[in-house]
Amino acid sequence: MRRKLLIGAGLIAVLLLATGATFALSTWGEVNRVSIDRPASAGVEAASEPEGESEPEVDPETGITIPPSDGGLDVFLLVGSDSRDSLEDLEGFGEFVGERADVVMVMIRPRDGSTAAMLSLPRDLLVEDVCGGVAHRLNDALEGCGDFMNGPTALTLSVESILGITVDHFALVDLAGFQGVVDAVGGYEICLKRDVRDQKANLELPAGCTLASGEQTLAWMRSRNTQELTESGWRIVPGVNDLTRNERQRVFMVSMLSRLSDFGSPQDIAAVARAVASHVTVDDELTLVDAVSLAWTMRGLGTGSVNTLEIPVANFTTAWGAEVLVATVDISEIVASYLSPESAATASPTFSK
Repeated sequence: MRRKLLIGAGLIAVLLLATGATFALSTWGEVNRVSIDRPASAGVEAASEPEGESEPEVDPETGITIPPSDGGLDVFLLVGSDSRDSLEDLEGFGEFVGERADVVMVMIRPRDGSTAAMLSLPRDLLVEDVCGGVAHRLNDALEGCGDFMNGPTALTLSVESILGITVDHFALVDLAGFQGVVDAVGGYEICLKRDVRDQKANLELPAGCTLASGEQTLAWMRSRNTQELTESGWRIVPGVNDLTRNERQRVFMVSMLSRLSDFGSPQDIAAVARAVASHVTVDDELTLVDAVSLAWTMRGLGTGSVNTLEIPVANFTTAWGAEVLVATVDISEIVASYLSPESAATASPTFSK
């Protein structure tokens, strides 16, 4: 197992450092970096590094760190920002200064080869404010704590407190970058029984299957007021809410991961990355080889090969009148059940109005 990892990492390094080296390095140079600075008092248990795990190895020829295969996790926080700064056309998006987390997803990949898991956290989930204020929506954490803490750190700490495990790496893409990813891979198929629209999201799709552009896909993912055309005219699609958006986002993410299998080499993945690099922000500990290696290993994660961790939620109105969602079970127990199904206790409801 360790030998295969070493050979695979070496192959990736050779491919990157061959004819495409200059191209790959210039692409990586366009990616924005951010520091995730955890306060000493953060105190999140590093569940991704259990005691007794062997130390990672470093290939002396390539310099690539090979994670131990006998245990541990790689946990990635994937964020879609609602920043409008890079959008040329703001129709359907509205004006908003700054950025909030419109999409918050977590990928958990066991290093022993076990099935990976994906967790989608509702943007309206009520969480404790790590900046010291009153509880707020999860997506507000990306605004940070002024000069005390940047947004990515505040959001990472919020997610860690929810999951009960440490996040290893952070990656964020803004709205323009999201569109660019879809266009770079040739579109995203959306199949519908009826015509749909959402004037607020600038969404309009016909019945049947559409190979949607990045702009159309983004509108579909963001729609909260989706309408469908029936024999009686337009009506709001029953049951559409923030959780519907979460499901659309999860299906999209799994689809994009499975699309990676269409690429013939890591250079092909790097070529797509070039189109969106300037719209992407990653933590400053994520290296170019690590990023491409991650994408390359995820290329086989298609539908049915990723565990989906569901979060039961309920609507709730805060004392200050905000409409939010609250988890009806301890989310960390859901994660624990996935990591240790044979020993984790069944999660029990913890919410009461």
